[in-house]
Order: sequence, then structure tokens, then C-alpha cells
Amino acid sequence: MKKRYILILGLIFALAISGVSAAENGTDIVKEQACDLMGQNQQEIGNLSASSESEAVSVASENSSNNVDDGQILGMADGNETLAVPLTNDVLNTTVTVTPLASSYYKEPTKKERTFSIGRFKAVLTPYQYKKLYMISSTEDKFFVDEYIDYDIGDKYAGYYVTSSGLRYTVTVKTNKYIKVKVKIGNSYKIRKTRAKMIFSYGEGQCGVAYRHMVFLTHKYANPGYDYSRVLGSAAKYFGKCKCSPDFTKLNKCGLRKCSTVYKKYAIH
Repeated sequence: MKKRYILILGLIFALAISGVSAAENGTDIVKEQACDLMGQNQQEIGNLSASSESEAVSVASENSSNNVDDGQILGMADGNETLAVPLTNDVLNTTVTVTPLASSYYKEPTKKERTFSIGRFKAVLTPYQYKKLYMISSTEDKFFVDEYIDYDIGDKYAGYYVTSSGLRYTVTVKTNKYIKVKVKIGNSYKIRKTRAKMIFSYGEGQCGVAYRHMVFLTHKYANPGYDYSRVLGSAAKYFGKCKCSPDFTKLNKCGLRKCSTVYKKYAIH
């Protein structure tokens, strides 16, 4: 009985030692697998880093081969202006210069610049009308220097009429106001409501003087087809007067003067 008890204890002790040994062996296997896996990951990371550095060097090399020696074109402005910046400076810290072409010297006017007033009457020139009036004086200078001997009175030069003294241009524009006019039609008088108009002129003619810009008010009954016409009310004080200047850009700021006085002063005899 005592021997059997000792034998059972021996078997239990042997089994316990065997279990500990197996656990230690399992732990060693797990450690070896973990080491192998870490080694593979480190090798892959190294390969990936080397590949990325290679690609970065390749991209940098390609970019550097496309540089322009004199500078980079940043963009075009309306097809007439080139924006450029030297490559030797930081773009963010470089002042960009704009060089307009010679053909872009004329600046398109704003609506405010194209608006003219006489008292409470206002008229707005179109961009085309404004440019024609703005350019006539310089065009007239060229006409006298180069080609005036080849033209007769009544001919057209660059869109302007030729006169004995130079060039002429006239345009009529509707204003923002209506007026009442007393008109004689036949043997009777009628009162008509009509829109006031503004006449812009340059050069010698029925409604202009040589080498001067003029602007004044009129209406459709103020023509030779009517024996008599008279503007009624407070608006009448603005008719028969004009603004006059040799410089078109200063015309709008001129004071009102009697048209008859201006015609007499600048008439060419």
C-alpha cells in the first residue's frame, strides 16, 4: 500500500515536469516566430523607404529639367499683357510686373466717365461714342501732318468728316428728362411733351466750332421745320447754353456759356 502510494506520487511528479517542459518549448517557438516576423517587417520598411527616396529623387530630377533660364510666365492678361517673375527669387516674395503693349494705351471709360450733365439733365455716351470724341483731336493732328492734302471737304477720314479747318464729329444722345415745348404749327400753337436731347460736337459746323468740344441741350422741335418753338418751365434756362473745351476729358466740368458767344468767339473767318 505504501509502495503504491509512492508510485502514484512519482507519476504525478513526472507528469508535472513534462508539462512545464512543454510550456517552455511552446514559449520558445512563439518567440522565434515573432522575431522572424519583426525581421521581415523591418526589411520591407527599409525597401519601401529606399523606393520612396528613389522616386522623390526621380521627380525632383524631372522638375529641375523643365526650368526656364530667363523666368517663368505666370499668365496672360486680356491677351495684351504678360506677367513674369524671375526664377531666382521666391514667388511669394517677388513683385510681379505688368508690361502693357503699345496698343493698350486707351483706357476703357467707366459709365460714370461717360455720363454728362447739364443742370438736372443727364446723358450717357456709349463706349464707341466716347472713344470717337476722345480720339478726334489726336486723329486730327495726324490728319494735318500726313494726309490732309489728299482729302476734300465732306470726305471721311478715320470715320470723321473733313471740313475746311480740320475734322468734325457730332452725336446726339437722349437725356433722362422730358420737357414741354410750345410749338407753332401752321397758324396755331401747340404744346408738346418731348424728351430732351444732348448734342456732342467737335469741329466746325452748324452745331460746333473748330478745334473745340461742345455739349448742349436740344429737342426734336428745335429745327428749321418749325416756325417757332420755346421750352416751357424751369428747364428753359438750360437751353441756348453750352459747355465748351479743347480737352474732351474736361468738358463735363466746364461751366455753361451762351452758345451764341462761343460761336462768335471761335468762328473762323
